[in-house]
Amino acid sequence: MGVQRKLMFKWILPFLLVFITIIPVQVYSEENVLKIGRMKVSVWPEYDTSGVLVVYEGRFADKDAFPAQVTFVFPKGVTKLTDACSLSPKGQHFCQIYDIEKKGDYNQVSMNMPYGNFFIDFQYDPFKGGKDKSFEYVIQSKYEIMNLEVNIQQPLRSNNFSIAPASSNQTKDSDFNQYHYSMKDISAKQEVRFKINYIKEDNNPSIDIKFGGMSKPDTTNRDIAILAAGVIIIVGFGVYRFLFRKHPLP
Repeated sequence: MGVQRKLMFKWILPFLLVFITIIPVQVYSEENVLKIGRMKVSVWPEYDTSGVLVVYEGRFADKDAFPAQVTFVFPKGVTKLTDACSLSPKGQHFCQIYDIEKKGDYNQVSMNMPYGNFFIDFQYDPFKGGKDKSFEYVIQSKYEIMNLEVNIQQPLRSNNFSIAPASSNQTKDSDFNQYHYSMKDISAKQEVRFKINYIKEDNNPSIDIKFGGMSKPDTTNRDIAILAAGVIIIVGFGVYRFLFRKHPLP
């Protein structure tokens, strides 16, 4: 009986190990396991380019589920991301390698995230030309969103700006009119649509980043002057040491 039990244990143990290993993978691969606790989506048409700047930032509800592979859904016109980052608890950005896959009317982006906080931004161009500007932005997620915030910004030099559905919360940031939305308990794969229309005579962006706050002043002359002063001090100190050693004080 002892030998038979040993043989049974020898054959059963590998199957148990495989079974134990498979179960967590299957559970965490289910889309409804992960939930986004908070997500803010900013949609800024013709801000610093002639297209639309979109920013996704937020956090997953269960931080202990990470690191994990996650998937985000974007409009089909999005072919690359400017940033695809996972944020550490201290706010450090860890930008990730990602894959974009076409899925019908949307593009799907998968990436590995070491932490549950994320920051993603991109530019895309939904406009067809002309002064009458119109596009629809659709927010969709593979995961339930417990709290969704949306910020839509009106371009400068635009008129007859309208959004459907209309916003009941409007603010002004510098010269920009901004429209805010707040929603709760957005189910997975639910579509949240915004139809945006306005008239704008030109195709120039609202700001020129060459002259905006992100540009750095030219400090070349200052740096050269500091470097020259440092060289003079070092050379002068060397000459002083040489003369002092050659002609010591009596």
